[in-house]
Amino acid sequence: MSSDPRSLRNLAFVGHPSSGKTTLLDALAQRLGASDRKGSVGDKTSIFDTEPEEQEKQHTLQLAAVHAEAEGCTWNLIDTPGYPEFGADAMSGMWAVETVVGVVNCAGAVSFNLRQKLEQAAALGRGRILIVTHVDGENADFDQLIGALRSSVGEICVPVMLPDQSGSGFSSVSLVTDGDWRKRLFDRVMDACEDEEVVMEYLESEKLSDDQLKAHLPNAIATGAVIPVLVCNPDSGVGIDEVVSWLAAFTPNPTTKVAFQGGGEDVPCDASGDFLGVVFNVKSDPHVGKICLARVLSGTLNASDVIGEAKGEKIGGLFHALGGKNRESVDSVSAGEIAAFSKVEHIGWGQSFTLAGSDPAEITRPQLQTPTVALAVRPKSRSDEQKIGQALGKLTAEDPTFLVTPDPTTHELVISGMSDLHLQVVEARLKRRYGVEIETSLPRIAYRETITKAADGHHRHKKQSGGRGQFGECYIRMKPGEEDSGVVFSDKVVGGSIPRNLIPAVEKGIRELVNQGILTHSEVVDIEVELYDGKFHAVDSDEASFKKAGSFAFKDGFGKASPVLLEPIMNIEIQVPSDDAGTIFSDITSQRRGTVRDQTSASGGAVTVITAHVPLATLQTYHRDLKSQTAGEGMYSVKLDHYARVPGGEQARIIKELGKKAEEE
Repeated sequence: MSSDPRSLRNLAFVGHPSSGKTTLLDALAQRLGASDRKGSVGDKTSIFDTEPEEQEKQHTLQLAAVHAEAEGCTWNLIDTPGYPEFGADAMSGMWAVETVVGVVNCAGAVSFNLRQKLEQAAALGRGRILIVTHVDGENADFDQLIGALRSSVGEICVPVMLPDQSGSGFSSVSLVTDGDWRKRLFDRVMDACEDEEVVMEYLESEKLSDDQLKAHLPNAIATGAVIPVLVCNPDSGVGIDEVVSWLAAFTPNPTTKVAFQGGGEDVPCDASGDFLGVVFNVKSDPHVGKICLARVLSGTLNASDVIGEAKGEKIGGLFHALGGKNRESVDSVSAGEIAAFSKVEHIGWGQSFTLAGSDPAEITRPQLQTPTVALAVRPKSRSDEQKIGQALGKLTAEDPTFLVTPDPTTHELVISGMSDLHLQVVEARLKRRYGVEIETSLPRIAYRETITKAADGHHRHKKQSGGRGQFGECYIRMKPGEEDSGVVFSDKVVGGSIPRNLIPAVEKGIRELVNQGILTHSEVVDIEVELYDGKFHAVDSDEASFKKAGSFAFKDGFGKASPVLLEPIMNIEIQVPSDDAGTIFSDITSQRRGTVRDQTSASGGAVTVITAHVPLATLQTYHRDLKSQTAGEGMYSVKLDHYARVPGGEQARIIKELGKKAEEE
């Protein structure tokens, strides 16, 4: 098969869970010759859902690619997860291709999840196509679905295929060759046409020839002027042939429109140019090692090449993915193609790469969601403790929305992801692939402690038990400091009441206590403290004595200065179907001590975006509540905004609770 980029059909499939997306892909893969028989999600033979966690849940949980050659085209079919919490793989798949195929269940509604993915595809500058499945479903109504698509996604949705009927009688599909839908398709195609002669001819005749449609429809799709709607039944195979023929004829190819930008400039698909590629997916195989799935942007990559900066690394193997662990070795791949290579450790997700010795242009990456759910983790055994670091590192290399962070304040190892399910899948992979078991709990909240008024502190440390004793006495003053100033220590001792060489010990004692915390074992902040007097003993005074005296004097003054807890306040942005906005608004303000900052509409009013300030303490399990309140349709992102005083009653509860935990530990 020629490597002519015009023959390439790179397609990423997206859809809501249970839309029939993976079933459709298995049917297409068989039709294109990538598999001998049609795989099935239900009987765990899908060539896309091959991970044990996917087979158990019968849902796609990670990106999978399958290569095929048929119908005069070279195909790369990419399956992506339907669950929003695995959106990094969905975004990566959409980024890697020219065309995103949204799969819609005719027997269901147009989900918020699908609309979001189609909007993300548009923001990436990718063409979009819709394929309707389950037309034979009990509640299927094709005409009603088309109305819903045109209302919620836009009137750019235009059917190019029609079912003979909806419901159990569905038995065939036909191409739209005349009538109102055909006229609307022509109008959309001409909206994107840059050939004035063709446009003028169309304005006179209101018709396009088959050749003209084939020449100009791919550009209309690529530029977002139209979203064609196709129809098939993957289970029975009805419409699969028609869908394949249509995709072969009209899908944009890598030369239709520039899809990637690097260094502020477009990167055209040029097989004769210098080699440039970008990694859009990483897998860690316990046996094979690291496997990178990459898109070739320009030039040619050979299996014998050395890639990367400086001396680079030699590719361990270059191949096309054929589903699961099946692969086909290739000698080279050229601009526009998608291929995988192994055993190159220094290149990760989103990174561009060239042949060794060259500096690659940095390719513009898609913006991914920030993890919203966190758990503190502990290895179950000493053996797990030895292996956990490396194992977690391999999993973070696979998933840019899975983070591992040692918390310097609480001294916990914290893993972060997009939901409970996301982290459950990570934990299952950790155990299955690397034999590492963990225990988890909600992370401790990193409160801060400070004071609200000035006070004096004093402590005399005296210990005598035969022989040389210990003695040190300190007098300090403290007052509230500037925000974010930490603890500022100053020496105001006069007259030698404390020798110069012992004053650093006082400060050291104070700073150790500041780091440990007093009320809740949380960091003490924003206090100015002065050491102004004290006493020493010529024989018994030493650094250890004044370190203790300083620490206890600070604790004494802190208790008199009306101490308060400060809690992290998060800036949260919530996107929900507008019908659920009232429930979300009420929950934030009445149940979570939050303050709504802004509320706007998006997606033509179908989506409401709520921005609020909410204490982290009320958000640690928010993903569960939001999922329940919006039937899984809501999504949110959070980031630290500031710290604020904890209300009095809440402070007493927290101090009591954390005090018990400290005693248990």
